Amino acid sequence: MKTTKNGITALASSGISALKAKKFIVLVLGISWLFGFTSTALFDFFDPISNAVIMIIFAFIPATLGLIINKKEGGSWKDLKFFKPSLKAAFVAILIPILFFGIVISTQIYLDVRLMPNWSKIGSPLMIVLILIVGYPITALLIMGEEIGWRGYLQEKLMIGCGSFKGIFILGLVWGIWHMPIALQGYNFPDHPYIEAFITYPLVGVALSLIIAFVGFNRYSIFIGVLLHASNNHFGGTLLAVTETQNEFNHAMIFNFFYVVIISIFGYLWWKKVSAKG
Repeated sequence: MKTTKNGITALASSGISALKAKKFIVLVLGISWLFGFTSTALFDFFDPISNAVIMIIFAFIPATLGLIINKKEGGSWKDLKFFKPSLKAAFVAILIPILFFGIVISTQIYLDVRLMPNWSKIGSPLMIVLILIVGYPITALLIMGEEIGWRGYLQEKLMIGCGSFKGIFILGLVWGIWHMPIALQGYNFPDHPYIEAFITYPLVGVALSLIIAFVGFNRYSIFIGVLLHASNNHFGGTLLAVTETQNEFNHAMIFNFFYVVIISIFGYLWWKKVSAKG
């Protein structure tokens, strides 16, 4: 079998990218878990000040590592995917999590797992508007701490090194288990932290990674990941805050079910995209 020069170059590039991805994954999980498990053991995670400090530092570890390693490798901001996204892709990235949470929470309300929204928990109508509108860009800035690492540095290297389809699944799983120190504190499911850490977050990671990859397929911009991730955390978190859970286990299982649905749908759509391209 004859091997072309381009084929050898492609294989070399794939191997280098896979090695860089593996190095980053080991570093980001090792440092994040060391900090996360140590800080949550030493400090009261549910104290508002301790929680804020731990969460901010934890969230910026992927970006810090991504920036440092990218600079050492001679990379630029463009290598971290700092491109302007299309208006359509940006709008879709913001909209999808809102629709997803709306469907899931409506389902939970219908099944008596959650109560109807009580917007007075936030405050006055003005406060609600301020939180929804002003709070979103603030959340997006914080989300950059993760996305520079995940989508800016790691995503392309995993796609080159492992293949576009497999690479996104690996990215999602890594992103999901990265949350383990926080998830085991019962951040979202206080009574079921193991479900949160070992089932929900890995499903969330894969689901959102597939959506981000699909929406940003044509000319990937890191801001697609930032906008979608921030929409998921901010608007989704707000909807959860104004609705009270009646049954936490059922609440978790319904979310897990819908994440599996999302993975199935966008996994198929992503597979079609990369198959058509390749």
